[in-house]
Amino acid sequence: MNPFDSLQYDSAVAYEFHGEGGRTIEYCLKKERSRISQSVELSNKQVRGLEKLFTSNASYGNTVAACFDPHFAIAYFKDDVIVSSIDICLDCNFLTSTQEIPATKFKMIKVSDDYSYTAKGFSKEARKSIYNICEGLGFTRYLKPLTSVFDQ
Repeated sequence: MNPFDSLQYDSAVAYEFHGEGGRTIEYCLKKERSRISQSVELSNKQVRGLEKLFTSNASYGNTVAACFDPHFAIAYFKDDVIVSSIDICLDCNFLTSTQEIPATKFKMIKVSDDYSYTAKGFSKEARKSIYNICEGLGFTRYLKPLTSVFDQ
């Protein structure tokens, strides 16, 4: 299921930015534009590809870290007003989205018979895809080599 299908927008823009401290792209666009290093308006094909990646159950199943310092985001605009956004942090291995993404709750990590938690972290394959998308857009300022525990 793609929760973005019903979203009314006229453009989508990808951003490379310094979201340290949990700053989202919406916050940076409103209050700290100096944190944004690059932006690229996305084609409909690129938007659909990203949505397919982010809404696929196969894109999740890993753990996440405690940080959330996003460096890649997609913002959807209608008449120059943000109507939705997705912020991605490869360091902590997760995203936040203004649209609920059911796939992030599909898989569970079982710790014991009495305790499990959602495996909302990106899969190894999804991480590679996101990394390659960022590089393809010319975003390299905040990309680190994929050598973390999430990439093993």
